[in-house]
Amino acid sequence: MSDSKHEVGTEWIFCRDIDGRCSGLNPKTQVLEKKKKTITVQGKTIQGWMVKIVQEQGEGHVKVNYCDFTSE
Repeated sequence: MSDSKHEVGTEWIFCRDIDGRCSGLNPKTQVLEKKKKTITVQGKTIQGWMVKIVQEQGEGHVKVNYCDFTSE
């Protein structure tokens, strides 16, 4: 059972697509859901995935706020 310091939750994060796989994920990360996503960063198009992961509270990814999967 987890204690308050290591409370388990879920989080959506963006990962770049490198050879059809999500870059930067720890091999032990549990992925619950994965959807293709294209974003634009400083005028460049980036192919990737929005992934819903199981994450302990102190793990420290950058959170991405979004409303649905639009191209905005």
